[in-house]
Amino acid sequence: MVLGVMHTSVKSAYEIAYNDLRHCYTDKGIVAGRKSKRLHQYWARHGFFASLGSLHLNDFRVVKNNLELFASNQRPSGIIPNQISLGLKPRYRLLAGSVIDSTALFVVTLAAYVKKSKDLEFAKKMFPKATKAVEFLLSKDRDNDSLIEERVFANWAETVLKFGNVLYTNCCFYKALNDFAWMAELLEKPSVQKRFENLALRTKERINHQFWEGNYYIDWIDFRRHDFFATDGNLLAIDFGVADKAQSQMILNKIKQHQMNKVPLKTNYPLYPLWRIPPTLLPLQEYNYHNGFSWPWLGCLNAITLYKVGWKKEAKQTLRSVAELINQNGIVHEVFDEKGKPVNGLFLKSERPFAWSAGFFVRAVNEVRKNA
Repeated sequence: MVLGVMHTSVKSAYEIAYNDLRHCYTDKGIVAGRKSKRLHQYWARHGFFASLGSLHLNDFRVVKNNLELFASNQRPSGIIPNQISLGLKPRYRLLAGSVIDSTALFVVTLAAYVKKSKDLEFAKKMFPKATKAVEFLLSKDRDNDSLIEERVFANWAETVLKFGNVLYTNCCFYKALNDFAWMAELLEKPSVQKRFENLALRTKERINHQFWEGNYYIDWIDFRRHDFFATDGNLLAIDFGVADKAQSQMILNKIKQHQMNKVPLKTNYPLYPLWRIPPTLLPLQEYNYHNGFSWPWLGCLNAITLYKVGWKKEAKQTLRSVAELINQNGIVHEVFDEKGKPVNGLFLKSERPFAWSAGFFVRAVNEVRKNA
């Protein structure tokens, strides 16, 4: 299914990953997982990130269905729900504000679908929905500084106390603005295109001005700067084009410097302090869920970004390390502990199959495929 020669371990893991990804398909879209009740639902960020792998399989119908499912539950304000139950009841998590990246990733995935499928009619149909989505995102820039402000526990790392300007969220925001400008150009709307190109450029400039520390992007800014190194936002900055080549190389060197890429990629360095994790999680493995555990989707993103900066050997090695975990377990897992074992705590058990990880592995293999 993939052009080019693949290493045996990558080939076998790829077969597991695309089967696991497709196992998460339904006639409505893509569920986050199949094992737990919590994740056997339609989660926006999970399904949208997984879709980037599905598009490499030319599984256009399921990606389109997933986009339509979330678009049909969009609020008049432009909000895309962060979760939809199997019974098709949407959830918006407005108090925490975690609809921000859901809404941004809707636009990103829509643009990716249109680029790959060439489905111009769907682009025309969804453009008003995308317009509402980006206008909602712009409304979250409350101080008009071209960066989104968010509330506590509002992004994918929802067990860590962060608020204000968060790197991960603002990288998603930039990508959504930039992709929306591309769709406006495709649909021959020059004034809209120009406006959003300018907005995207301004956001990119502000991320680089506010977050760049010298050899990486800091994690978030509330009343002050918090200089933790978070792999999610830093790697997305490379993937989405916020970082230039020199910055990208410094970020990737920092990952190697702190040996974060062993199993296969940790969330952050150093660990967040105890008081930033909800007290109920402290005695449990959940404490490290977004605070030091390793996630295959991040490992795949590391391989993709290594390849983008021209470090092809390192990219292939990273891809093989993720493949080894998949092959060892015979299924694509959600999250691993520091010893490289799927998390299996009293209350927290690694989801499997996990669509987000499976989709990212499919994407990574297709983008790092030559002699991988």
